[in-house]
Amino acid sequence: MNLTAQIKNVNWLRIVLFYGIVLTGTYFARKLPNLLNLILVKLTDIPFTFNYNHGIMTIAASLLFYKFSGVKQEITLLGNHKIKSLLFPAILFVCYTVYGINNSHGVDKHLWALLFCSFAFVYNIMEEYAWRGYLIESFGKINFVLKSILSGSFWAVWHLLIFNNFDQYGGFWIFFAFCIVFSFILTFAVLRTKSIIAPAAIHAFIIQTNIVALICFILFMLLLLTWNKKIKPAKTVAIDR
Repeated sequence: MNLTAQIKNVNWLRIVLFYGIVLTGTYFARKLPNLLNLILVKLTDIPFTFNYNHGIMTIAASLLFYKFSGVKQEITLLGNHKIKSLLFPAILFVCYTVYGINNSHGVDKHLWALLFCSFAFVYNIMEEYAWRGYLIESFGKINFVLKSILSGSFWAVWHLLIFNNFDQYGGFWIFFAFCIVFSFILTFAVLRTKSIIAPAAIHAFIIQTNIVALICFILFMLLLLTWNKKIKPAKTVAIDR
């Protein structure tokens, strides 16, 4: 099937409806009090800045569309190798916890790294259900390159409702280009593993730009590139006596 036929076979109305609901829901979710902080303030004095409001809305929209829109769900939380998929968050947590993340709250840097990674990972699961889950599957048989570009574009524009500005990235268009490039990695991960936690863990590794992020990235790529390989038992050679 050529590219034109692939594009024509996509239900674009369904995708526009999904994206419109996600954008609208995100806008109003951001207006609500930060639900996570309302809970955490009763448990700790440490000011966590995570806002799960739009993440909760995004995963809710994704799961509802999976159930009622007719898109067959093949991408699941743990994917096609459930135990092996857990290696992705394991790499993230172990690498960052061993290295640690400095903070101004007086919390041990190793504990803080574990907490920070945990919050980021849970949030990214919610986000990836939309951009590398439902959206990727809605594109049907469109090729990998176009899926990556489209999902990255949808993802980048959605951030206009999340960030006040993009100064830390050098402006919105640099951020947009970053989302496209990173989307190739995340899309490859989800198509390879059929698992949401794979791109969620890879998404989370960029919480820092240091040697740990590089180590995580290398380990993630090795895991993806060897995903379907099985370790063959060593052959025993019979010795005549």
